[in-house]
Formats: sequence, C-alpha cells, structure tokens
Amino acid sequence: MIRRTTSEIMLLVLSGISAVLISPFVYLRYTDNDFIVAAIDALIILTLACFFIFVYKTGKVEKAKLSLATFLAIAITTLVVIRGNTHLYWLYPAIIAFYYILPERLAGLICLVAIIIISIRVFPAVSVIDFFTITLSLSLTSILSYMIFRNYRKTNEQLTLLATIDPLTLSGNRRALDEKLSIILADQRRQASKVSLLLFDLDLFKKINDCHGHAIGDQILIEVSTLIKSHTRALDALFRYGGEEFIIVPLKVDLAEAVTIAEKLRILVAEHKFVGHISLTISIGVAEYRAGEPAESWIERADAALYKAKDFGRNQVVAELMANTNNVT
Repeated sequence: MIRRTTSEIMLLVLSGISAVLISPFVYLRYTDNDFIVAAIDALIILTLACFFIFVYKTGKVEKAKLSLATFLAIAITTLVVIRGNTHLYWLYPAIIAFYYILPERLAGLICLVAIIIISIRVFPAVSVIDFFTITLSLSLTSILSYMIFRNYRKTNEQLTLLATIDPLTLSGNRRALDEKLSIILADQRRQASKVSLLLFDLDLFKKINDCHGHAIGDQILIEVSTLIKSHTRALDALFRYGGEEFIIVPLKVDLAEAVTIAEKLRILVAEHKFVGHISLTISIGVAEYRAGEPAESWIERADAALYKAKDFGRNQVVAELMANTNNVT
C-alpha cells in the first residue's frame, strides 16, 4: 500500500470534496436554463476530477497545487464577470484554500489579481457602500489568511526541525530517515530507478571516547557530520542512524557508482585531522535498492556489508553483492 504525503492527501481531499459539492449546481443551473454557467460548473468538476486522478497516480503535488489554485481563481472570477455578485461567495473559501496549498506570496498574488478583476466588474453594478464592502471583505480575508498561514508555516517548520534533526550533529535523526525512506519507496513503486544507500560507522570510536573523553567524542561526531555533508551532493541526505553510525540516502546511482562515492568519502575522512589532531577512519556498507523490498531489508543488507568491512580490517568499503566474496579499498 502506497503511503501518501500530507500534501497528497490534502490535494486529493480538496479536489474530491470540491467536485462533489459543486456537482448539484450543474443540475440546478441547467434546470434554470442557465446553460453557460452550468457548462462552466461542469468544466470545473471535470478539471477537479483530472487533478484528483493526476495527484493519485503521480504524486506530483507541487505542479498540481499551483495549477489547481490558478484554475479555481480564473473559474470563480469568470463566473463573477459573467453572472455577477452571487458567485462572490465562492471566492472566500477559495482564498483560504489558496493560502493553505501555496506559499503565502504566490497565494497573495493570485488573490490580488482576482480581487482587482472582480472589483472592476462589480463597481458599475453596485452602490459605493456595497463596492467597498465587497472589496474590503475580500482583501481582509486575504490579509488575515496571509498572516495566519505565514505564522502557521513558520511554527510548523520549527516543530518539524526539532522533531527530525539530531541535536548533536544537526544531521537527520531516525524519524527523518523513516520519512525519507517512505518517500523513496513510494517513488520506486510509481517509477523504478537506480538508488543506493550508504551505511557507515566510525572505526574504534569507543577507544576515542575512553582515551579522550566523551566531549571530544561528541566534537568528532560533529566534525564527521560536517565533513560528510560538505562533500555530499545536494540530493543526498545524511542521517544519524544511532551512536556513531550514519546513513546517506538517497544516492541516485547504481551500486558500482555508489561504491565509488563511498570510497571517496572513506579517503576524505581518513586524510582529515580532527580535533586534537586525532586520526579517524570509517567503514562503509553499500546496498542498492531491490524492487519491492521494505526499507528494513535494504538497511539490513547495507549493515551486513558494513560488518564485512569491519571483518576485513576496518577502513574499508564493501558493497552488498561483494559481502560474501571480496572488498573494495
């Protein structure tokens, strides 16, 4: 079963419920001989259904968010231009939805353009008081939505950061790793591609703690994390798996190229002088993802390769397929 992100679920619910709620209006407009608006409502429902199918099948929410918000703004504005003020009510929940699914500035721009067009349309047909009531209420709804969702996103980002970052090394923690692996596996189920994982461990780290103290050990963990992150591609992510073990995933390469990357990282750490001029090496296990396997099995294969690297004398890179034969140094 595919685990969907919050954004996917939100777009599916929004497009699905909107299509259901608008459906009766097609019939009502048609029986009222308002064929143009009935056709527009039908087009809106069809488009919402297409968005639903697109998100459900592909999971590409970023493109769908902007397209959905833009389409709804155009549709509602068009209805107001054609049939007047009675369709204004749809814009109020739409404004809130825009700020919920889009960045605040982009949502604000869409709302501003829609409000300006609607203001131009309604001004000749209503009194000055009604005009200012409509314009100011729409503007106030947009401003309040901007403030509320801006504060919500900042708070949510801070909470997410606290919940997913290892406080010592500032790399991802186990929770962040689980979320990343869920996303990777969901992408693999939709469209299989080459992706590999590195699991590395600091060699003889307990000896460093015993000889130099835990404060120095913590500083070395921080330095290793910083060193690895500064030499790892932007698409790759570093996670503290536990103690002195770290995982790098995803490496969007096959096993052979992942081994090459791992070897460069091994040399990088081995040649680096850490705090107190302490030398350190790492052992690395490499595993390429196999279609259909759970994340636990993927990590277990990398872990088996890591143990082989330890058995071969440490400061080694071992690929999962080589675990029973030879090592790469």
